[in-house]
Amino acid sequence: MNNRDSSAQTEREQASASVSSPNKRLYISYIRAIAAFAVVQMHAVGGYLYWYGKEAAHLHPQFMAADVYYSFLRWATPFFIMISGSLLLDNPREQPLGTFLGKRLRRVLIPFAFWGGIYLLYYFRSALYSGQLPQWREVAHKIFYEDIYFHLWFLPMIAGLYLLTPVLKIWVKAATRRNVEYFMGLIFLFNTLHQYLPGFFLVKHFAWFGYVGYYLLGYYLSVYPISLQWKRWLYPAAWVMPFLSAGIVWWMSVQKGDYDEAAFVYSSPNILLMTGAWFVFLRDYDWEGFAYQYPRLHRWAMYLAEVSFGVYLIHPLLLDILKNGYLGISINPHALLDIPVPFALGGLLTGIIATALSVALISLLRRFALVREWLT
Repeated sequence: MNNRDSSAQTEREQASASVSSPNKRLYISYIRAIAAFAVVQMHAVGGYLYWYGKEAAHLHPQFMAADVYYSFLRWATPFFIMISGSLLLDNPREQPLGTFLGKRLRRVLIPFAFWGGIYLLYYFRSALYSGQLPQWREVAHKIFYEDIYFHLWFLPMIAGLYLLTPVLKIWVKAATRRNVEYFMGLIFLFNTLHQYLPGFFLVKHFAWFGYVGYYLLGYYLSVYPISLQWKRWLYPAAWVMPFLSAGIVWWMSVQKGDYDEAAFVYSSPNILLMTGAWFVFLRDYDWEGFAYQYPRLHRWAMYLAEVSFGVYLIHPLLLDILKNGYLGISINPHALLDIPVPFALGGLLTGIIATALSVALISLLRRFALVREWLT
């Protein structure tokens, strides 16, 4: 090992010792549970952003409320990516390439096939109910060239990151902290420019990084400490970001005359700053003390973390079923059991109900070993 490699390894080990304590799994579990609940909450209100119309920017209270609500929750999905990066890139265990890829890809592709089939049936439910089977070409196009359902994009995306993991793991092992910071900065810069200047000559041919930035960020924040000096401006700035995001989305929608989500995409600097700051705060929180003081909440959080993958997969189906009243009752952010409620309260309650139902249904399904092992 040359001096540069030795220096990088020493730097990483010292940093990891200061951040990655024996309760690393504890804070990761809490982050996973919080992210699972937040994703359901986000999707409970997200559809109302598309209610934007020519008068919505000024007069439609549900669009405005959804805009603010959504802006506070955009860190949820990146958290799942960061958790994977933290656990896989900082894992000292070495596995043969085939063993690693087989285990990780099986973990996402089999659930993708099963739940993709469920959501395809649900998507084509009207045609199937009327006896008109969709054409195979239409089904194939939906599977391979579109998102089968809006949340299932996550599974092929994370599968792609798993394919890169053996290479990234070798790189981070040899890289210094400055190397990792440089690469992450490059990724987020080009992803941001690609969002706002997609035709710019350098961006056009180089912005292919996708979600690698968040994958590396999860590793980085789990290995390297963030100084108190940085936190003093990072946390206040992060609190400003949701209001800034909501304001930018409102303003850009006004200019466009239609809903514009550019400031809500995960590569936007405002979302990145909020996500990173919130992750650091949760990483540093005294979860052992919390678990000791609130043992029942701790048990609930640990169980939600355990079933979070299944909750992520099933909750959009339950949200839509509740919204459409297919169970005989209608539950959505603006009306609970057909009783009008304030949108902010209704959104919160809808998310809580959908999370509880998702956990209950997944718990029942996991009683079957096949489901527990392969599908959730």
